[in-house]
Amino acid sequence: MTRRNRRHRPSGGDPRRRTVPSVRRRGGAGPLAEPAVSEEPAAPVEEPVPEESVPEEAALLSSEDYRVLMDDYKRLAADFDNYRKRQARDFNRLINQGRRQLIIELLAVLDNYDRARETLDGDHPESEIIAGLVQIGNHLESVLQKEGLSVVNTTEGDLFDPNIHEAMMAEDSPDAVADTVQQIIQKGYRLGQDLIRPVRVKVVRALRREVGETGE
Repeated sequence: MTRRNRRHRPSGGDPRRRTVPSVRRRGGAGPLAEPAVSEEPAAPVEEPVPEESVPEEAALLSSEDYRVLMDDYKRLAADFDNYRKRQARDFNRLINQGRRQLIIELLAVLDNYDRARETLDGDHPESEIIAGLVQIGNHLESVLQKEGLSVVNTTEGDLFDPNIHEAMMAEDSPDAVADTVQQIIQKGYRLGQDLIRPVRVKVVRALRREVGETGE
């Protein structure tokens, strides 16, 4: 009498593993054969492909609108480049015009200097030559003042100011209370509000005394 084979139901485990029922050998009560397990490859899981992010503004434009906008952009860029070059040319032209006008006025000073130099070969009195040189200096100053040049006002005895003074020489003095200008070596000038050359001076420096030496 034979038994009906019973199907073996796995409890838990991998649902992809299928169990083959065991069969008892004929001719005796022998041990059951080990169930054969068949491995089936797992089906690949398809991951969702992310959609390419497109700007909302670009998605609303058609190809024709995009082409028109690009043409406008290129035209504006070319116009701006031409404007920048035109401004540079105009700026250089204004500088050259100002330089030309200044040179024309300086030529008059040069002409006076040439005439004064010619008087050295003649029998002109010395006083007349000196007066001519002074006149040339005054003419040159008037030309430069018209261009915005002015002298930095400094007199001997003024307090030394590093903002407008440049100390070329210095000497210590026990009687000086503060650093002062002793001698003006070279004038200083401003062009408008800008200092283009400081006043070059000789300075008298006050000695730095220790607190114990002051008797306080």
